[in-house]
Amino acid sequence: MATDEITASSPPPERGSSPEPWVSPSLALNAIPQLDRSVSTASSVSSVSGRSASSRLSDSGIPGRRRGYIRPEGTQFSRSAKNRDSVMNLGTIAHLQYYFARTGLLDEATGRVAKKRQNGSRTASGSELPGSGIEGDLSYLSISSDGTTDHLGEGFVESPIDDGASVTWEEQEPVMLPPTVSTYKNTPVYVPPPPDMTILRRELRESLAEAMKHLQELEKGFPDTVDGGLIDDIPGTLGHDAAERHSADAPGWHEIQGLNLLDVATLAIRAAKNYYTAHEDPQRLYTIKSERVIRKELYEVLDVLKRLAIRNFASGVQPCEVASIKAWVIGIGQLLDTEEEKERIDHEERESWSWREGDWTGKERERELMFLKSFDPNPETLPSWTDPAEGEVPTPFLQTLQNGLRLVHLHNALVKKSRRQFEEIKQYHTDTAKPYRCADNLRYWAKAAELRWDIKLDVDVMGVVNGTDAVAWNKFDAALLKWCRGVREELILEWKEQKKQAKTPTLQIDPNYEPL
Repeated sequence: MATDEITASSPPPERGSSPEPWVSPSLALNAIPQLDRSVSTASSVSSVSGRSASSRLSDSGIPGRRRGYIRPEGTQFSRSAKNRDSVMNLGTIAHLQYYFARTGLLDEATGRVAKKRQNGSRTASGSELPGSGIEGDLSYLSISSDGTTDHLGEGFVESPIDDGASVTWEEQEPVMLPPTVSTYKNTPVYVPPPPDMTILRRELRESLAEAMKHLQELEKGFPDTVDGGLIDDIPGTLGHDAAERHSADAPGWHEIQGLNLLDVATLAIRAAKNYYTAHEDPQRLYTIKSERVIRKELYEVLDVLKRLAIRNFASGVQPCEVASIKAWVIGIGQLLDTEEEKERIDHEERESWSWREGDWTGKERERELMFLKSFDPNPETLPSWTDPAEGEVPTPFLQTLQNGLRLVHLHNALVKKSRRQFEEIKQYHTDTAKPYRCADNLRYWAKAAELRWDIKLDVDVMGVVNGTDAVAWNKFDAALLKWCRGVREELILEWKEQKKQAKTPTLQIDPNYEPL
């Protein structure tokens, strides 16, 4: 009876809404991805049921053991979530846990291991710990029939702890990298291909044709004049009847016409801008029409469209506005026609050069001389190129190129004819009365040959300028032969690749097409 009274008077042990700080922490429930080795469920409790609760709690403070995590896998997110970096960073949280467990930093630097407290010390909540720092009143734990603890009460599960000596990591695993934002971000980056002049020209012509078609439709709606009067003002005419019929909905019809013109004209301007900026040979384009004039015409058309949109297409598109846009469209078409004509002339000129193909065995210098004459901007003809071993040095051909000025001009002309126009020699000496200026020109030419044509030349510059060393002249002749051969082969290869490019067909829609 006394025992029942004591039992009734003593209050049941209380447990806070959250575990005390001295209890080993566990991961959040329903973690994504599921970390099976980090958190045990109720079904796996029996695997550790042979140990006492105190021993299991004390194991969390042993520094010789570490907690293990499985290798994280990519998390599946929705399509909208994949476009946000803040959501994709969630994958690195699992990687962070695995990284610390894999490198052994989990039990040292993260503070996940519970520290021993002195007897009688208080917890973070202010309550005293009964007994030792890790043992206390464990009456709330459920005890099995054989005297062992099944689990750590309701809501408590144990994180697996493996001995450091028994941990066997896969030997074939790659090097563990620190977790970063891009660890699990596998979004491919699309790099658009370089613009092709054939495609850009086709797009520009199609845009101009579409704009011209709409401009012609607008011109059909303008009134015509007869004997100083308007045809649409004459009763009974088609234009007069159409004007009376559309008088009520004229503002809406004008807005439709204006928006349609604004759309096609903007696309044509965009195609023209892309063609100008991505042109392979802008200097050839500017010889037809200067860059200032091209920009001026573009801005004038944009200004016309801007004023048309500011007034909200009131009174419709005016004839002067249509004439301004039409003049620009016709001018761009003529520019393309002129450029294609120049390309055709250049192609025919290249086909007429005999040094491009054939067997020139034993006549290498004759072939390279014809190659240089085809691009030499100097009006004076180059003398014949003879072998220095057959006569006295220097030969007339080598004396002509001794000051390096003509070689600089040849290099710049060849660079302009190539598709890769860079490393043009912009600073050189035109007055070659001093020997050091001739030497500088030869050095400029040799260095530009190495940077632009990837041809390493061995030239004794001072020996050529002084003109007294026969070995220097022979080396200069060999360098010229090597340079001409390398430049010629690269240009021929570029022309062959350009010829092989298939022309992209132009898409034309037949308005009179009738399906069968």
